[in-house]
Amino acid sequence: MKTAFWKKKPVIVLLFIAALCFSSLGSAYAAANMEPIKAFFNHKISFVLNGELWSPKDDAGKALTPIHYEGRNYLPVRAVAEALKVPIEFDSATQKIYIGSLPGGKTPILAVPFEIDQIYVKSSRSAKDTLIHNEQYAEVLKIDQYGDIEFTVDRKYKWLVLDTAIVNSGEHEVEFSLYNAGKSAGNAAETVLETHSINPEDQTKRLVFNVEGLEKIKIHVQSPNLNPYIYARIMDTSYFDNEKPAPGAGD
Repeated sequence: MKTAFWKKKPVIVLLFIAALCFSSLGSAYAAANMEPIKAFFNHKISFVLNGELWSPKDDAGKALTPIHYEGRNYLPVRAVAEALKVPIEFDSATQKIYIGSLPGGKTPILAVPFEIDQIYVKSSRSAKDTLIHNEQYAEVLKIDQYGDIEFTVDRKYKWLVLDTAIVNSGEHEVEFSLYNAGKSAGNAAETVLETHSINPEDQTKRLVFNVEGLEKIKIHVQSPNLNPYIYARIMDTSYFDNEKPAPGAGD
């Protein structure tokens, strides 16, 4: 047993040294970036959010207790942001917490989770479908009668910029309408938030929708005169963004 112990001893010593190094690094980081305070958990305080009792919880569903420090009560910023339905992101590389929409950066619509009915709306990479008015695209959403496209955006964006086209010069005007498709929308899900249109003479047109604060959206596409046969396209150059396009970029 003694021999076996000494064979293991170098391993134990190495593990101890490694643990000591990590501990020292952690202590050095804390010493440079954190300042100890004397605070208390405030178990008496409760919260009312929009007229209803609200209990803050962490990601695991465990109840959070406010910290009382120098006359003020504090909660983790994530719990508050999520309760107020404000997006929040932590960038570990820069040690920045972003409350609200992330600045800059365009996200292609086909990179955002979306749902289509697969009957009247289809995603296509066919060369025939993606050649629109002598310009070749990689992928399009084709709507040949009417249809809905739903995007899960999780309140991350302010604007939806749709590059649209009519590919049959003989058809009528086509409308693109925005709806709130989130679970909390209730009766408001039937209310049109915005409608933009494209005419055959436009051929292609950029449409800009305000989607700020929405968790899930629906774009409904159809002719205003209920013409059942339309030939509209949404191109893969469409995107979500937090910076509004320049005036004149949309209608």
